[in-house]
Amino acid sequence: MYDHEQSTAHKPHPHHILPGLDQEVGPLLGLGLGLTGLTLGIKPRLAGVVLALTAVGALFFRDPERTTPSDPRQLVAPADGMTLAVDELYEHRYLHTDAVRIATLLAPLNVPVSRSPVSGVVQFLEHVPARASLPLDQLQAAEVNNRLYIGIDTGWGPVLLILISGPLTNRIAVYVQPGDYVQAGQRIGTVRFGSRTDLLVQRDSLHPVINVGTHVVGGVSLLGQIMPL
Repeated sequence: MYDHEQSTAHKPHPHHILPGLDQEVGPLLGLGLGLTGLTLGIKPRLAGVVLALTAVGALFFRDPERTTPSDPRQLVAPADGMTLAVDELYEHRYLHTDAVRIATLLAPLNVPVSRSPVSGVVQFLEHVPARASLPLDQLQAAEVNNRLYIGIDTGWGPVLLILISGPLTNRIAVYVQPGDYVQAGQRIGTVRFGSRTDLLVQRDSLHPVINVGTHVVGGVSLLGQIMPL
């Protein structure tokens, strides 16, 4: 079931107010530009500093458009970042089978948006509050940090996506609900200030083509090829 905790918020995906930035950046830009104008009248030399800090803050709200490959048997990266792990484990919440896990580590200045790696129907949504807050480069963070599970049923089998928040924030915004149809590359959630996105697929159905340490682009980079049944 999906638990509406304060640290996890369901809402429609925010519209862009500027190309590549979501609407949540509005208050930050308004405050930053206002302070820049005020500083110009008091200490003009500092106005550039205030403007630069505003621009850095806006980086946390980047949300660029992406063109996703249309091959339904290709698995695309769910987020921008570095591949932290490609391993195997037993997944008991949704897949109920041995699975390949591809973990992507998002640095605080990476694009914070997570995207669907496949096309399909959202069948499973569960929020699990944090019992601890481990660094995201520790694989055990997937078991104790604040996290959201999103299970998607495709034409060839199910996949499970886990959005994991890091020490700097507990808030996970999710843009889908059970029963929604999602396209590969569609925005499904946001976790700002650093996060991790774990993708789990049935072991016998996936041929991974990604290596640990590879930098990937959400909705674009190929992670694996679905094996014929």
